[in-house]
Amino acid sequence: MRLKLLLPLLFFTLSLPSMAKELSLTKQLEFNKVTQEKNVVGTVEGFDSKRYQIKVKANQRLNVKMESDDVYFNIYSPYKNKDDDALFVGKSQGKHFNAALLKDGLYMIRVYLKKDEAKEDIKRIFQMHISLI
Repeated sequence: MRLKLLLPLLFFTLSLPSMAKELSLTKQLEFNKVTQEKNVVGTVEGFDSKRYQIKVKANQRLNVKMESDDVYFNIYSPYKNKDDDALFVGKSQGKHFNAALLKDGLYMIRVYLKKDEAKEDIKRIFQMHISLI
């Protein structure tokens, strides 16, 4: 009986390091107060991805443009972070997103490589331009 009670606690405890790693990879972006723009330069390698949060107010227009080849981004509404819940999927919708967002909250941009490049553990440098209007 004790084992039944301790097993869920054990699984939760073992998952804490991976949860902490995932949270540590998310960075909240601060924008220039005058222009409301941000250039992001970074690297992405293999199956790792970079996550950036942006605080958006309802009806603000978000503009994201990936300047780099072979690097993609997805955009997620607040409280959504699985690929099937993405508001925008770069590998099928392109390198540019521009839309008015309906909800207040923290939107997330996830930068990643395509699976075939990720399998080869390729490292790419990316540059992305983000603005809020």
